[in-house]
Amino acid sequence: MEAGAALVNTIINAGIDTAFTVPGESFLAVLEALRSNQNRIRLVSVRQEGGGSLAAHGYAQVKRKPAAVFVSRGPGAANASIGLHAAHQDSIPMVMFLGQVRSHMKGRESFQEIDPKTSFGSMSKAVLEPNSAQEMVTMARQAIEISQSGRPGPVVVVMPRDFGETKVDEDIETRPYERKQVLSDQNSLNELIDGLNKSVKPILLAGELARGENVRDLLVKLSDKLGAPVISAYRCQDVVENHHPCYAGHLEINPVEYQDKLFKESDFIAVLGSRLDGITSREETLIKDNDEWAHIHPDNIVLRRFNSDISVQSDVAPLLTDIMDRIKQKDHRHSVWRSTAHNDYLKFSTAGSYPVNGSVDLSYIAETARELLPPKSIILTDGGSYARWIHRFFKFDAPLTQGGTASGAMGGGVPGAIGAYLASNGDRIIVAFTGDGGFMMSGQELSTAVREQIPIKIIVCDNNIHGSILKGQVDKYGLENAFGTIMESPDFAQIARAYGAKAWTVKTTDEWRLSFEEALSQDGPALIHLIFDPRDIAPYGNEKDAV
Repeated sequence: MEAGAALVNTIINAGIDTAFTVPGESFLAVLEALRSNQNRIRLVSVRQEGGGSLAAHGYAQVKRKPAAVFVSRGPGAANASIGLHAAHQDSIPMVMFLGQVRSHMKGRESFQEIDPKTSFGSMSKAVLEPNSAQEMVTMARQAIEISQSGRPGPVVVVMPRDFGETKVDEDIETRPYERKQVLSDQNSLNELIDGLNKSVKPILLAGELARGENVRDLLVKLSDKLGAPVISAYRCQDVVENHHPCYAGHLEINPVEYQDKLFKESDFIAVLGSRLDGITSREETLIKDNDEWAHIHPDNIVLRRFNSDISVQSDVAPLLTDIMDRIKQKDHRHSVWRSTAHNDYLKFSTAGSYPVNGSVDLSYIAETARELLPPKSIILTDGGSYARWIHRFFKFDAPLTQGGTASGAMGGGVPGAIGAYLASNGDRIIVAFTGDGGFMMSGQELSTAVREQIPIKIIVCDNNIHGSILKGQVDKYGLENAFGTIMESPDFAQIARAYGAKAWTVKTTDEWRLSFEEALSQDGPALIHLIFDPRDIAPYGNEKDAV
C-alpha cells in the first residue's frame, strides 16, 4: 500500500470524517486516496488555505473532535497558519497535514520550502516531521491523539512529496481514538472544596474547556448550591443558558461596571477551564494579588503561568462530578448575591439600553435574531468591533452554539460557518455575523458554500471602517488623525449574487426582520448586507479597551 493511502486510512480509522484542502502537487497521492474514500471521509476544497484551517476551527468548535486540513508547502502552509493560531488559542483540536519538498531536498532552500517547526512550533502542540514514509503514517495517528489529549490543540504533520507514493506496511491501527480525561489529585481537590465551602460571595468563571452539555449541567448545579454567579470567559457565552438565574454575562474587551463590582466584592473565584487569555483576564488585572482564587485546567503549563492560591490540574467535568456531594448548600443570603448579578446582566443586555446614532440599532438586530432562530442555532462572530454588539445583546441557550475565534482573527466568519454546518450534520441553522473587513478577507468562501450546497446565513455588518483600530486611533490621537482605517465597501449583496447566493441589503432596523426571515427560508446560502453608522462602533461609550 502506498503511504498516501495508508495515511488516509489511518485518519479515517482514528475517527476523522471531514477534511478541508486547497489541493497541492506535493500531496497528490493523498488526494487520490481521499478521492477513493469519498464514502468514508468528506473532502471540501476551499478557495484559500486560511479558509480551510478556519473551517476546521469552526468544525471542531462544534464537534469537539478534529477535522483534517491538507495544504501544500510554503505559501499554502503560511496561508493556513491563521486557523492554526486560532485553534491553539481556543484549545481546539485540529490536524494540519503539510505538503513538503522531497525528503532529499530538505534544508536546501528548495522551491517553496519552509521550516515547519520554526514556522508553526509556537502555535501548535507539536510539529511532527517523519524520516520515512512508514513513520509519516504512524505520525498521522499520533497527531490525532496529541491534538485531543490534555488541553486540546492543533498538530502539524509534514508530508514530504516523495513519501506519499512510497510503499509501506499495511498494518494500520483500526481503533477510533478516545480521549482520556485528566483527573485531579486529592489534596488540591480538598483545598478547592474547602475554599468554596468557606466562601460567602463566590464567582464561577467558566472558560473554553467548560463548554458542552455535560459540563453546563454540573455548573448550574454547583451554582445552585453555592449561590454563585457564573461569568463566561471571552466568547464562551454558551457555557450556561443565558436566561438562567446563575448567568452574569461574559468578559468582553471593554470593562463593565457591574462585573467590576462583582469581582471587587467576591471573596473566592473559581476559574474553570479557562487559560485566562488577555481579554478574559484584562491582561491579568481582573484577579488581584490579594484575591482568593482557584484555577482548574488540564494543562499544567497554563496553570504555572499564574499564582493562584489553589491550582488543580484536571478536566472540568470530572472535577465537578467529584466535588458536588461535598459542597455545602448555602442559604438564601447567598442566592441574593447571585440574583443581583443576573439582574444586572439582564439590564445590561436589554436591547435599546445603549444609544445609537444611525438608523440601524445592532442591539435590536441581535434581539430579533434570537427571537427568530431555534435555540440550537449556531451563531458565529468574526473579528471586529461590531461583534461586541452581538456579544452584549444576543442570548445563547443551548451548549456549543457560539462560534468564532477568541484570537480575534478576522476572516473567520464565512469559513467557520461552513465548518460548523458540517459538524452539525446539517440539522442546525448556522448564522455568521462578519464585518466588512472580515468578509473582504475570506468572503470568497461563500462560493465554496454555494458549490457544496451548504445553507449558511451570512450577515455582513458594514460600517466602512476598521472599527476596533479606528476607536483606538480616535481615543489616542483624535478623529482628525485617523489614518488607514476608513474604507470604502463594495456592494456585498451584489458579490453574493455573483457567487450564486441569495442576498438582501438592509439600511434600517425596521427592514431587518423581513429580510432575515427571507434569508432563513432559503435552502441554500444567503447573505444580508447590513449597513450601519460608523459612529456606532461598539456599545461601550468612552470605556477604554482592556487590551
